Amino acid sequence: MARNAGIRSNRKKEIIEATIHVIAAFGYHGTTVSRVAKSANVSVGLMNFHFESKDKLFEEVFKYLATEYMQVWTTRVNAASAEPWARLEAMVQTYFDRDVFTGVKLAVWFAFWSDPQLRDKFREAATAVERRYVKELEHQIYNICIARPAAAAQAKKVAVRVAGALSAMIDGFWLQALLYPKTFKTKDAVRSCMAFVKLLDLYYDQNEKLAAAEKKKTDA
Repeated sequence: MARNAGIRSNRKKEIIEATIHVIAAFGYHGTTVSRVAKSANVSVGLMNFHFESKDKLFEEVFKYLATEYMQVWTTRVNAASAEPWARLEAMVQTYFDRDVFTGVKLAVWFAFWSDPQLRDKFREAATAVERRYVKELEHQIYNICIARPAAAAQAKKVAVRVAGALSAMIDGFWLQALLYPKTFKTKDAVRSCMAFVKLLDLYYDQNEKLAAAEKKKTDA
């Protein structure tokens, strides 16, 4: 029985992975049971055994991608040191990890975000997934801010704003990678994201220098 359960689980995974490739190639409306069955090299009957409807199949694809992303995120972040900059960089790198950042998977994620049929069905789930990771970005940026005297008072507000901008920046890079895969450079994207956040240091360096100069002037 355990062996049969393992076989069923593997077959289901193969069908989900085949569906991902079909969605990437044909979109929501072009993804049919017959196309997926052909791609997975299974019968339509077996497809219907594992997935009672096309909607159920898409739900499983979404769960599969979301779970895969969470596993990569957790692995990378847990491997990083507790220092906020190291954790933040690990998080940014996850967005561009080779296991989740592929042309095929990007196309499917954008299908969930942009296709009217999928967007309405998965808006709440997709928003929850995205919000979870943005909150973790916020937390590390907050930790960076509170270490700076000039930033501590406004740390929470700054963290929310910077994390939101960083998330939008990453979304833009995902779109660039999908549209221009031949010229897109992952390492450059990660560097750009980190350079953007490091502008905080430059900003607060200047503020602290101005505050010190003003104090010196007042004390004189």
